[in-house]
This record gives sequence, C-alpha cells and structure tokens, in this order.
Amino acid sequence: MQLGQIWIHKGLEEIYVKKTKISFIDGKNGKLYYRGYRIEDLVKYSNYEEVAYLLIFGELPTRRKYEKWINDLSRERKLSYGMKIFLQKIPKWNAPIDVLKSGIVYLGLWDRAASNINMGALYYKIIRILAKAPSIVAAWHRIRQNSEIIDPCPDFNTAQNFLYMLTGEEPDLEIADMFDKILILHAEHGMNASAFSGMVTISTLSDIYSAIISALNTLKGLLHGGATEAILKMFKEIGSPDKVKEYVEKKLARKERILGFGHRVYKTYDPRAKILKEIIGKLTIANEQKALYEIALKVEEVCMNPLCRTRGICPNIDFFSGIACIALGLSEDFAPAIFAVSRLAGWIAHIVEYLQENRLIRPRAYYVGELDKEYTPLNSRQ
Repeated sequence: MQLGQIWIHKGLEEIYVKKTKISFIDGKNGKLYYRGYRIEDLVKYSNYEEVAYLLIFGELPTRRKYEKWINDLSRERKLSYGMKIFLQKIPKWNAPIDVLKSGIVYLGLWDRAASNINMGALYYKIIRILAKAPSIVAAWHRIRQNSEIIDPCPDFNTAQNFLYMLTGEEPDLEIADMFDKILILHAEHGMNASAFSGMVTISTLSDIYSAIISALNTLKGLLHGGATEAILKMFKEIGSPDKVKEYVEKKLARKERILGFGHRVYKTYDPRAKILKEIIGKLTIANEQKALYEIALKVEEVCMNPLCRTRGICPNIDFFSGIACIALGLSEDFAPAIFAVSRLAGWIAHIVEYLQENRLIRPRAYYVGELDKEYTPLNSRQ
C-alpha cells in the first residue's frame, strides 16, 4: 500500500531486518539450507544436538566440542524438585505450549544472572533452555496422566530421552531416530514470526528467557505453530478418506482455506514437508494413526488435483507434523509444544546473531487519523 511517498508493507512482507548466515530458503525451487548445509543431508547424516550446535555457533563441532556439548546438555536435562512441584500445581487444562512457557519463566526466575547477555554467560543459559524444555513437556504429559514424573537417562540423546520420559520404557531406536529427524526439520526456518518476535525482545537488551517467551507466545498462534493442532482437528473432523472430497469442496465453496496448504515463502512443495511425509508414513503404525495419515494423503491428493482451486498451492510442514504427536502417544494439543522444543535452536541462533550487531528494533506506524480535535468535557458528550 502506498500513501504519498510512504509504502506500507503489511505483515512486513519482503522487508529485510538483518543480514544472516543461519539459514537460507529458496522458495522458488523448494530448497532449505542450515548454515549452507542442505536440509536433506542434515536429516540423513546428522542429529538434533549437532544441528542445534551448528545453528547457534555457526559451524559443525569438532569431536572435543561435540562431546562437551552433549555432556553439558545431559547434565542439565533433569528437572529440579522445585520445578516439578511448580509444574504439578498448574491446572491440567492448560495447553502444553503454555506450560513450556511457564517453565522457561521459572528457569529465568532462578537465574541470578538472567540479565547477563554476554556470550560467556549465554552459553549456560542456552544449555539449560535446550536441555530442560523437552523435559518440561514430557513431565506435563506425565502430570496429565496422573503419573509420576520420570527423570532423564544420562545415556540418551534429546529424542531418546523425550520418548523415555513419556513412558519410562527404553525407546525403540528406529522411532527415536525418526523423532530426531522431525526435530531437525523444525529446528530453524529463517525470519519467521516467532524468530522475529524473539529478536525484537532481545534488541531491547532484555534477557534470553524473555526473548524465548516472546517467541513461544508468537508460535502459539493459529497462523504459525498453532496450525499443527488445528490441522489434526481438521483430519479428525473429516473422519475418513472417502469424506475428504466433499469436505474440501464445501470449504472452498464457502471461500475458506484448507489448513496446511501454502506458505509465505515457498512457491512450490515445502522441502521439509516432503521429508516429513515419508517419515510420518513409517511412524504411523496403529489404526488411528494410520487413518489420520491416509486422510492427510487424500486431502493432499484432492487439493493438488488440477481441477481443484487450490492447485499449485502445496502442503507445508504443519500439514503432516501434528500426526507425529498422535503416533508418539500424545494428545493433539502437544503438537505446538513439540514444534517449539524443536525451534528453540533456531530462535537462540537468531538471538545470538542479532546481539553481535544489535540495534533496537523500532518500526513506525503511518498516522492517518485526525489532528487538533477539540476536547469535549464528559458531561457535554452525546
């Protein structure tokens, strides 16, 4: 929108706020890179811990640095007695992403040096956040089940520990590996709304806990990470693959969008969704999970049909990711929280990068209201 010589960029679309080396999205060709590495290669050869290190510190770790990183994360995964009591006092109707947010607040309250944002101090804050976030989400699942919170196993990685803390049983290595790949796929995605929100907060020289909470609040929305839960509800509402065509046609007739399709950046198939689609196909074994996956495949088929008005608009990563929660034995409202646990690495990377050349983010709003209006006393107003 142009007003005189002023351009209003709704949603800040096509506005660049910083230079970055963290990730690159080639929306036209459907490619995604973390620090120059193809997402396909990282999913195939790496793991979430190594990818998190790569995103935050800018390079793949040496053996010595990797082992220190793994050991530091392992030491911080266990929740304190106070944290467990705190979580147990939260009403059980609360969404897991809100509980995760409360857990991050708790971590900040017990950090005497929370406001110290030099890199030396940030390292251990980063470790605590990355290590404890999955434990908080797993603990909330146990609390909701009226079960005892399970402490992490020092020999397990992030994906294995999360699955272990849900049930207390040693996780299937193949399933843990698939979950690890899901974490990698969600770890970073450029200057999205939640990353920008966290960056705005840190630009004021606030603290990293506050910046992460800002990002979590933003991710929760239906047009961002909250879509994963909404899409699951859509699949359940449809009920079976044979009802998909009718559902889609009615939606389009009412000029309503089909959730999980389209993306602000990608003009072709989201490369993350392409990989995730294959993983979810392997992960869904039980009847309900398989049924949801088959409904998802049918929705994709109908919407991608040349005769459908959504033709050319492809599925994004949200379309398939929520099904993973059901496959892992979690309720649908855990989907945004799993997304958040994965995306912590990307948020932290952007926060750290922005602090290197920090400038307060202070955009302007173009005023179009009246001026010099005459004040009317209360008793004289009609």
